[in-house]
Amino acid sequence: MAGRRVSALGAAWGAVATLLPALALGACSTAGASPKQTVEDFYRALGRQDVTAACEVVSYAGKPLAGDDVTLCRSGFQAIGELATPADLTALSAVTVPDLPASGDRAGVRADQLTGVPTAYRQDLTLVRIDGRWFIDSPM
Repeated sequence: MAGRRVSALGAAWGAVATLLPALALGACSTAGASPKQTVEDFYRALGRQDVTAACEVVSYAGKPLAGDDVTLCRSGFQAIGELATPADLTALSAVTVPDLPASGDRAGVRADQLTGVPTAYRQDLTLVRIDGRWFIDSPM
């Protein structure tokens, strides 16, 4: 059973990763103050099943999500949340990550640096600073 859940979660992450490149560009209201805070905000939002907050710290090709793109993002993360176990949600709600050094307006974290994040939710992340706020960036 656990193997099927991990496979389904992987498929859901893949679906979100597939959706994000199809998104148009736009503006957004909030994001983390640092790369570390942004990653923590993102995972904690997933743990609370707050897809609105999770999508507020996601950008596409260096631009925050807006409009219909936010709707697509939310539906993708909603699908991920529906597959989560109570233990996954508890762990995600309490995630902490190490300080993430930035190089100008870019930063990144490798999946193996995300301790406390359930394995099915770990992935390498690239971050970008836009107008002084940090976002998890999905490439073109």
